Amino acid sequence: MSLGAALVLAGCAQGAPAGQSTSHTAMPSPTPTPTPVITTQPVRVPTTCDQLMPPAALAQIGTGLVPEEEKHRANLSSWMNDRVGALTCSWSNGAADADLLQFIVKVGPEVTREGFEGFLNGEQGGGIHYPGAEPDSYTLRVQDKPIGFLFLTPHYGVAGYLVAGLNAHFPADADATSLRQIYGVVSALGAPGPLWTPSPTLTGATGCDGLATADQLGSLGGLPSAREVKSDAGEYSLSVFDIDRQVGGYWCWWLSEDSSVTASIAVGVLPGGGEYAKKVRPAGSVDVPGFGTSAYRSPDGVLNVIAAGGWVQMGGYDGVTPEQQTAFTKQVLRNVGYTG
Repeated sequence: MSLGAALVLAGCAQGAPAGQSTSHTAMPSPTPTPTPVITTQPVRVPTTCDQLMPPAALAQIGTGLVPEEEKHRANLSSWMNDRVGALTCSWSNGAADADLLQFIVKVGPEVTREGFEGFLNGEQGGGIHYPGAEPDSYTLRVQDKPIGFLFLTPHYGVAGYLVAGLNAHFPADADATSLRQIYGVVSALGAPGPLWTPSPTLTGATGCDGLATADQLGSLGGLPSAREVKSDAGEYSLSVFDIDRQVGGYWCWWLSEDSSVTASIAVGVLPGGGEYAKKVRPAGSVDVPGFGTSAYRSPDGVLNVIAAGGWVQMGGYDGVTPEQQTAFTKQVLRNVGYTG
């Protein structure tokens, strides 16, 4: 008998007797992992702060620099980079005021050339081209002291800031050293992760007229002959390289051409930013019914509305009444795409 036949027969001999069935204990089906519900944009930049600047690299540009948590304010504009999935890293020596050393890096996903050059030539007032990290790399200096750098890659724009108090100093080449290190990491990254969009969502705005017209500012807000004095552009851009445009984020502040009117109005919108409004609701805020999903008025009088997953913020100052604030904000909600 062959070895194969003997193994087959041996297997049959060890089976159940004729006429007796075998029983099998059913294994429980694995419980499926629930899909997490996304309510805020995750970071879209596929790296980490430690990979951008390992401890050895940090030691080359400053003494005692350690990671610190990013600080947010109750202003809508403080969250615009987060909403688009930018990576923000901050390190400091823990000192205050004159002895402070702080290094901040912001990596924006899918930065456009228009946004990069507008930031370089507007906000920063130009830079010094750095040939060691071609083609779009610049160091930033004031009186030959390093204060930061900027660079653009196919998928990312990066801004670095070197902040030193009066008694503290970075090495003279800290801008170039940190630029080379971070450029080497970011230039090798693949495309950013997807941009999250809630459903339903606000359409947002790309300019002051998209938030409110002059007629609406006059008839509803009590601001005749309104003119823009500051907006989310140029030196007042609060998202790095204007990346908030990817989601329709924008803010604007108006005054009246009529010198007898002292009132002013400031409005911002951040589609998909509703969860941020909840996180930074100031103590002492009061719920306000009749707006979107929910709304609250902060102690300083600013009205914050969460609607269609987004955040609309309206401040009326020096004479704007609560009634005008209410009527005007309802119009702004319609202007930025709220249909509820």
